[in-house]
Amino acid sequence: MLEFSPGKKNIQNDYSTTAIFRHQPGSRELCKQQVEQLAKKMQPNAVDIHVTFMEEEYEKFLKSEKALLKMLDFVTIVCILISLFGVFSQVTLDCEQKKKEIAVRKVNGAEASDIMRMFFAGNLRLLCIASVIAFPASYLIMKSWIENYVLQAAISWWLYPVIWGVLVLLLTLCTGWRIQKAANQNPAEVIKSE
Repeated sequence: MLEFSPGKKNIQNDYSTTAIFRHQPGSRELCKQQVEQLAKKMQPNAVDIHVTFMEEEYEKFLKSEKALLKMLDFVTIVCILISLFGVFSQVTLDCEQKKKEIAVRKVNGAEASDIMRMFFAGNLRLLCIASVIAFPASYLIMKSWIENYVLQAAISWWLYPVIWGVLVLLLTLCTGWRIQKAANQNPAEVIKSE
């Protein structure tokens, strides 16, 4: 962007001119010098010639978007942590409530891996139900949000399986050791305490 400020003596030509131009990558300074020379020829009475580049102007417009993105990143991390604490609390409560059932299953010959598989199947079922609701909703919300921009990013199909895989990994890491601890308890002690 190119702006002219008229000289103090020339009040009749009190106007500002803006010109937008494009340059080849790597020729920024040369282009700036040539535009300044051209501007001096076009407006010899101009006191101040200010040349800025579109990238700088775009950055000014995108400041609020970048601040929003940082805020959304922070809120996302907080929401993920709250969700993980909720899942961990739910699994801990589930293990406490089913202590006697786990002990009876172990007495009847169930292995710790069978018990862990039973718990994981229940949690995985809940994750699948949540994903069926959340993934289409997030796609529709992101699609309508992206349509407000001139330069639009594509929403890749592979993003959703990756997110789902990360969720399964987080679920496994968050709850695995707690379920394993419940599955490896001595059934005789559990039945005595009940």
